[in-house]
Amino acid sequence: MIEKLKKLIKVASPGFTLTELIIIIILIGIFATIAMMRTRDGVSTIQQQIAIDQITSDIDLVRSMAFAKHDTITIVFSANNNQYSILLGPDEARTLISDFPNSNNGVISFNNATFRNVNISNTNFSGSSELQFLPLGEPKSGGIIVLNSKTITIEDITGKWSVN
Repeated sequence: MIEKLKKLIKVASPGFTLTELIIIIILIGIFATIAMMRTRDGVSTIQQQIAIDQITSDIDLVRSMAFAKHDTITIVFSANNNQYSILLGPDEARTLISDFPNSNNGVISFNNATFRNVNISNTNFSGSSELQFLPLGEPKSGGIIVLNSKTITIEDITGKWSVN
């Protein structure tokens, strides 16, 4: 008799119902979306910091090269092309420094995968887009470089930079 009752009362097998599985899949989708958004924002911030590091180290190198070579060296920024070039010599006799470190024939471009989310949005050095270091390593004039939401400020007399 007990055997017959056991057969009639079927014991539920352990496992998940279809509703529970759908809820779990939806939660996994939500968490994956949040993680992807945070990763994209984090990558953008890292790319911007790498670009700032690239520009500021190039400013320091150009200032040192101007002093060492006792010559004028100019960084010419192009916001339209999202790049900058390094030129040697005074205004009337400039030549591109084709072997400048981390450049492609003297041009450093932010139009590649490394800097996908970085834009040079503005440069202003007394109305010019050129940061020029004179033969003793001092800038012709100070100014700013704006990358996305960050501003690199170059001081007038010393050429020291700061990031805001």
